Amino acid sequence: MSSFPVSALIIGLWSVGHCLAMCGGLAIAAGQTNRQNLNNTGAQRGLELFAWQAGRVLSYVAMGFLVGAFGSFFLSQSSVSLIRDAAFIAANLILIALGLHVAQLWSGVVQLERMGQLVWKFISPLATATLVPQTPQRRNRFKQLTNALRAGAIWGWLPCGLVYSMLVTASVSGSATNGALWMLAFGLGTVPALWLTAMASHAAASTLSHPMVRRVAGLLIVAFGVWGLLRITHVVTVDWFDAFCIGGAHLP
Repeated sequence: MSSFPVSALIIGLWSVGHCLAMCGGLAIAAGQTNRQNLNNTGAQRGLELFAWQAGRVLSYVAMGFLVGAFGSFFLSQSSVSLIRDAAFIAANLILIALGLHVAQLWSGVVQLERMGQLVWKFISPLATATLVPQTPQRRNRFKQLTNALRAGAIWGWLPCGLVYSMLVTASVSGSATNGALWMLAFGLGTVPALWLTAMASHAAASTLSHPMVRRVAGLLIVAFGVWGLLRITHVVTVDWFDAFCIGGAHLP
């Protein structure tokens, strides 16, 4: 993965329905808290929301770095192509399931997200106190930004099937750096919808969560996953389109 992973960025952009279902409430709460703080200037409010998003994306990057390092070790100890193809197939199958969930056609993938509760239960006590930064009693801009960054970093660990699918791919990216880059691209793709929701709150969330928007976004994700499976199994060969599917760029 020597170039920027466009496919991860696009998956993040297309996952608007799932992101809002999982994190829309948090984005709305962040936006409301941000606007209620009368000490903040317009620039300060923008910086605080940026810190929220930066913290969340950085948590994805950290996860990608860890699974990339862990995966590269195992890839060096066994049949690289076999393990990598199996992981790409698994990632695309999860992606298809998530697309069906986003499109509100099938929600079996929710079971996968429930597995993440095993980790989340250890983080939730800290999240309860910091996930939504409280309006400060006195003007302290640096503390506001660090609180927002910390809250965003915790936010990134919420159980999410989409994140798990991306982490499966990051684990077979070949190195810790590649894994981090893959998750960075994915995280950046999820920023626009959640940022807009935080800025405009309920109105934006309502529009982006409209059944038609979710159906279109979900079916695009399903198509993404199906195309990835077709490429990995060598059913189709369209090299110029490899950047737009999970695993395609790694095929010979």
